[in-house]
Amino acid sequence: MGSNFALLEKHLENDVRRQQLLNIERRLRDHAYPPQLVIENTSICNLTCIHCSHREMQRTRRHMKRELWNKIVEEFGANSPDTEIWPTFYGEALIMGYKSELWERLDYAAKVGCRNLVLNSNGTLLHRWDNIEKILASPLRRFILSLDGLSKETFELVREKAKWDEVYPAVEELCRLRLARKQKYPVIIAQFSVMKQNAHEVDAYRAYWEARGAEVKVRPMLEWTATGTVRSDTIVHDSEFRIACPWGNNTMAIHQDGSVVCCAVDYEGKVKVGNVSEITVREAWRRLGERVRRPHREHRWQDIPDLCKGCGDWQVAGAEYEEESVDGTRPFWYYDRDELSAAG
Repeated sequence: MGSNFALLEKHLENDVRRQQLLNIERRLRDHAYPPQLVIENTSICNLTCIHCSHREMQRTRRHMKRELWNKIVEEFGANSPDTEIWPTFYGEALIMGYKSELWERLDYAAKVGCRNLVLNSNGTLLHRWDNIEKILASPLRRFILSLDGLSKETFELVREKAKWDEVYPAVEELCRLRLARKQKYPVIIAQFSVMKQNAHEVDAYRAYWEARGAEVKVRPMLEWTATGTVRSDTIVHDSEFRIACPWGNNTMAIHQDGSVVCCAVDYEGKVKVGNVSEITVREAWRRLGERVRRPHREHRWQDIPDLCKGCGDWQVAGAEYEEESVDGTRPFWYYDRDELSAAG
């Protein structure tokens, strides 16, 4: 997506970026099952990051019941085994590393046929409960660490409550062991959400983690539907230009109680189409098609949910990745190399 400066520009004031977004929209299509699924195994998080609305979230914070997780992954294993399954949404999944519950859930998903498991984490609990070894022994294809800063000062400013002296050595140890063992999976990805507080560190961050065997993902920050206080200077809310939302078209998000919500940034559950404890995932996906995907793709802006009308997160669709080094370790949209094709 260009230089660090471009990542801090207003997206819709850049003609090249507008064309990228139009290209993304042109490639959107419907799918029998969502190509990307985020399942909230826990809605609990141990940080209060400055670019995240979790600290303001009003809904219940608890773990998903195991039987509900099993029901979901069994349906995907049987019907859509290559869907990207992210076993977290608006919480820190490694909290469930205690007593190995998270790892047992991932093993079960793989056992029933899910082949594309992707976990993201803030890294604060890597050094606890033998989590490093369990990550390397897991069926994960990708393990993404959201770090968002290189220096101790910037990291601890953005990732509030995290300690650089705990997280960085643990991530380095994870990378070192993976390289020493010559493991193909999981690929370790160091993610960087660009904002004015950390943009000056992007290049150094990339060099630091590439030197340690991690891959790097750089993206502009989100506003998480702009229903909380998190705001980005790069997202525009008063433009007539709009595309069908790639997040709403390609992702399904399931909260810890089974509620299927509008998309992967509907953290509070403002739009719900059903609960997968009562209906199949396929039926919930069909309902999302009627409520969200179809009016978006048909540009019936008056019919999209009110949540979508005020949300500008579609403007940050796509992310900056390196060339793929390990087969199957890029998001589903990446493989259209001509143009960006969907949200990252």
